[in-house]
Amino acid sequence: MRITVTGVDDAATVRFRCAAGAATGRWAGPAPPVPGEHDVELDVAEEVVFARAEPGRDRVEDAPDGSGAVLVVGRVEQAGTGADAVVVLRVGGGLLLLEACGAVPSAGDRVGFTAAELRLYPTGV
Repeated sequence: MRITVTGVDDAATVRFRCAAGAATGRWAGPAPPVPGEHDVELDVAEEVVFARAEPGRDRVEDAPDGSGAVLVVGRVEQAGTGADAVVVLRVGGGLLLLEACGAVPSAGDRVGFTAAELRLYPTGV
């Protein structure tokens, strides 16, 4: 996913914009990024509990409660089944691979979730 780093708060915490919005994330590269455009893979460390989302735009934004959590909304591209189900979520032109906890959405569903932290892995592309 293409992002624009708009600020670096410390060695690992960055503020960024992407096609789906703006949020804060943890930079997982070998060195802090410089502000500007970067290609990254987004990752969520914990299992995700999905909620249905209303039709509309994809979203990546800081949770409004100031907790540091991130709200993500997108469309399910593919969903596995079983106890270790993996969901592929399209958000703002990028894809996230997520481990589902609880009910697994179906391909085509618009869903959202809140994650304690969003990790950004630079791809070097």
